[in-house]
Amino acid sequence: MTQLDLSISLDDVTFAFLDVETTGLSPQYGDRVCEIAVVCSRTDLIQATYATLVNPERKISPGASAVNGLRDEDVRDAPRFAKIVEPLGEMFRAAVIVCHNAPFDLGFVSSEMQRAGKSFRAPTTIDTLVLARTNYRFRSNSLSNIARTLQIPTPDAHRALGDVMTTRAVLTRFIEDFWKAGRRTLGELLELQGGDSFVATTSTVEPLPPEIAEALSSGKRLFLVYVDAHGEKSERWVTPQKIIGAEDSLALVAHCHLRDERRQFRLDRIVKMEVESQ
Repeated sequence: MTQLDLSISLDDVTFAFLDVETTGLSPQYGDRVCEIAVVCSRTDLIQATYATLVNPERKISPGASAVNGLRDEDVRDAPRFAKIVEPLGEMFRAAVIVCHNAPFDLGFVSSEMQRAGKSFRAPTTIDTLVLARTNYRFRSNSLSNIARTLQIPTPDAHRALGDVMTTRAVLTRFIEDFWKAGRRTLGELLELQGGDSFVATTSTVEPLPPEIAEALSSGKRLFLVYVDAHGEKSERWVTPQKIIGAEDSLALVAHCHLRDERRQFRLDRIVKMEVESQ
């Protein structure tokens, strides 16, 4: 892995913007990548694009399908992850990886690399979610809300290439702000997010969706759209308490304000979630 010069100007950095769509939220419980996109770019020029569906070798959960719109038949004839390791390696080489919620995307990539028998250690990583949390005060730090606030179009939201292009546009706007404040090097950008965003790709800590992590840390409520075991969809406000293992998935334990009782919600059945604004 190439050692990057932290004094390099941000104008000269090659960023590899990465996003994955998955069968669910938990690689620890067997969820897999079903779509991946990487765009290599400098601040003003896209250099290369790689995007493909991936056969996850398991079913896509109802919650994931409701968000990304992918069905099992869409990915049945797609290549397995082991077949795309080499082109991904080329995209990552000598680049700074950029994700929105890096532990999630890189956690899945790391898991897939291990399945394919390949060692993987993420290069230097920038996380636009962390940059948003530490340098801005958005109502919500979800990618869609940040883009909406900054008036950035979001075509093909919740598909890998669409979210990659949105992340690129968000980082470009952030860099414009940082540049005006005199923070113009890669090292200074890393300082603004508190260091390298993703260090331990082999960590056993399960990366949480940013909305759940924010609600747990702040005590705010979450608005959920949830699909139960019978396929029935419901909407409710909950106050999250903790995450637990549940059968072959993870579950959110929360006080449900609709039923006024403590309930468990499988993460793979959550279709939508938003943190309350106040």
